[in-house]
Amino acid sequence: MISLKLLKCFATLVETKSFTRTAEQLYITQPTVSKNIYQLESELDVTLLFKAELAKKRTIHLTEIGQRVYEHAIKILNSQNDLLIDIQNYRHLKVGVLRMGVPPLGAQLLTSTLFDFHKKWSNIELSFLEVGSKGIEKALLNNQLDIGVLLEPINNEKFYKMEICNYPLMVVVRKDSEWAKKEVITLDELKYQSFLLFQDNFSLNGRILDACQMHNFVPNIVCKSSQWNLLADMVFARMGITLLPKYYTDMLDERFSAIPLQNPNIEWHLVMAWRKDILPSPAVNAWLESMKKNI
Repeated sequence: MISLKLLKCFATLVETKSFTRTAEQLYITQPTVSKNIYQLESELDVTLLFKAELAKKRTIHLTEIGQRVYEHAIKILNSQNDLLIDIQNYRHLKVGVLRMGVPPLGAQLLTSTLFDFHKKWSNIELSFLEVGSKGIEKALLNNQLDIGVLLEPINNEKFYKMEICNYPLMVVVRKDSEWAKKEVITLDELKYQSFLLFQDNFSLNGRILDACQMHNFVPNIVCKSSQWNLLADMVFARMGITLLPKYYTDMLDERFSAIPLQNPNIEWHLVMAWRKDILPSPAVNAWLESMKKNI
């Protein structure tokens, strides 16, 4: 492997045309300059320079191969400089990409963090994968994402995590229904109701179906949607009941009632997760700092 130090010495000598000025620029002695050139010629097994005596003054000339080596040396040294600049920019968040997995249900919780992060680190490109928690976990494990929102419980052996939210599931019913008079509703009471659920790629949907199975029934699902407000509209249209996190039921208007679900209590517990076996990038660390201030 050719030493960058030798290439730098050679290129400087070509540009200054002086052993003295080369030594001064590189803060080395003239004998060291000569030694470096000799070592480079030995490693490449070519003659780079020939020296002519003109008017008792030693003049440096490039050989044909010396000119070609010089041109390559300049490219290599410029590339090294570009690399160092890029690394500095990366460290100081002047360049980079943050690949984040965000589920459709929960993106609103990150709005203030997104604004804060972009305001401070506007040169970082934000690339989102908008899928359910299962898809985000798979993408994290395949190194297709740097960080992502997951639904608890997660694999604590593989992921670090930071809390985002924890809301109970509520049963959404019409305000004028008999259900609205109840203080709590158990899952068993819903056994014969029509269910309006999220799409199958939503991990929360899987938690609901697992809970139904544990209570020995298969829910009658009449519709699935990825839009929580559409599910609520279908409740108002008397198509059935739906289960939504309290974060969303607090946004419902006076047409609806949201009753706590008990036995079991199902929680919408979101965390920001990143892999333990991969060193987080400066962009990931900056994102986590923004989260600490805004979540």
